[in-house]
Amino acid sequence: MRLRGLRESPAALGSSYSEEVKRPAGAFVDRLRQAPGRWTIGAFDNDQLVGVLRLIREDKIKERHKASIFGMYVDRRWRRKGIGRALLKHAIEIARQLRGLKQVKLAVVEGNHPALHLYETAGFKVYGREVAALYVGGGYYSELFLVLRW
Repeated sequence: MRLRGLRESPAALGSSYSEEVKRPAGAFVDRLRQAPGRWTIGAFDNDQLVGVLRLIREDKIKERHKASIFGMYVDRRWRRKGIGRALLKHAIEIARQLRGLKQVKLAVVEGNHPALHLYETAGFKVYGREVAALYVGGGYYSELFLVLRW
């Protein structure tokens, strides 16, 4: 699913297809292993994975009040069906239950209006912008940084 996402939406994720396709399968398995402060949340239709995101809590003492969402992707055929919203809601529910956690951050490519709308309706607020954050296919893309605090 990750490779498909990188191929279909190269500007939506920070990694590139050409880099990730070279990784051994074990690297993806390691990424999915459950570990303290790290969650990989999937959405399934029967046994078919149709959406995914990662929630990672900072592990340094001074930053344990923060977590980040990475790699959110919903298969094109399953978009606009509430799957992204459900994944995001589940990640926020996990985060709110974590003792001492006060905020969740994420980044979105500027111009990805559906994703930005999803995040904003979930309560995330833009707090910054990085111009030319990603270089993809001969062009630069800026990223917006968002946070949800409680």
